[in-house]
Amino acid sequence: MALDFKKIFSTLQTKKILTPTNVVGVDLGSSSIKVVAVKKTEDVLTLDTYGELQLGPYVDQELGKSVVLPIEKKIEAVVDVLRESKVSASHGIFTLPLTNSFITVFSITAKDGESLAPRVRVEARKYIPVPMSDVSFEWTELPPLGEALDNVHEVLIVAVQNEAQQELQKVKQSVEMDATPSEIELFSALRALQKSGDSSLAIIDLGAKTSKIYISKDGMVRRIHRVFAGGTQATQLIAKELSIPYEEAENQKRNYMEGDDQAIVIKKAVVSAFERPFQEFRRVLEQYEARVGEPVSRVVLTGGSASFAEMQTYAGYMLDRTVELANPFGKVAYPAFMEDMLMELAPTFSIALGAALRAYDS
Repeated sequence: MALDFKKIFSTLQTKKILTPTNVVGVDLGSSSIKVVAVKKTEDVLTLDTYGELQLGPYVDQELGKSVVLPIEKKIEAVVDVLRESKVSASHGIFTLPLTNSFITVFSITAKDGESLAPRVRVEARKYIPVPMSDVSFEWTELPPLGEALDNVHEVLIVAVQNEAQQELQKVKQSVEMDATPSEIELFSALRALQKSGDSSLAIIDLGAKTSKIYISKDGMVRRIHRVFAGGTQATQLIAKELSIPYEEAENQKRNYMEGDDQAIVIKKAVVSAFERPFQEFRRVLEQYEARVGEPVSRVVLTGGSASFAEMQTYAGYMLDRTVELANPFGKVAYPAFMEDMLMELAPTFSIALGAALRAYDS
């Protein structure tokens, strides 16, 4: 199965889209919108532009806060970030957050020759907490992990809320983007960070509101786990400990340096906020590895909070293994003078870049 799930969500595509030369990926996060535009010239994909816009001010909240925007404000924010980033592409791939979707892998038992579809739909209702009529639902059978068991089938299900899809369609129409199907954020991240030599990959996405781990094997999603803790919680702890406004705490966290006066307090708050996610992610990794009988090839750290100065070291300690920082920009060409700046920003833009790359998938 392809990472982008084009075939699974083919029913959402209204027309065939020719491969464009200039595409923008749009990552609609809970605290900010990120965009990355790429262009194809003589078979070379090149970074065109990128940008990020905080969403808090659109609903009179502080920078860095996780917010829910009404559609009018969401459209306004998308228009602003495209304009300020000087995006010229008219072809866009928008991503849907996991909060608007339901994805899981489970096992079912079926006799040889028995159709899995009826059993899958019955089992899926246990994981999808809304009526099936309210979602676009697809599934696929996965190859067995480890030793295959007789009559046991592993299934990946994906469901997207119809309301979220319809709202996103209105946003795209308002900014005059081509009506390309949307994509769930985890598939964009996998496309951006997967390497050709990976037999397996674990992506840890540290967002504003939630932290997630995705494990893939041979390009297929095999495990997903979410923990409702993220960068917003870390900032709240800093604000409380230092008795400062939220926005000031957010700025201190982003500009953290080891020798600063408040470095100990800031680091302690960040460690406290992410302790439980990393504990759970270690358990998920170890259970998966015990099941398949081999270690995960690479563990990659992405998301806004991955850019915290000591997060890579802390993640490696908590997971007891080597952890890489995401570098999605390695899949596109860019001027050499931008190297240092892009490496610093790279973990924030994995989803947006991965979405843009979808247009060039064969």
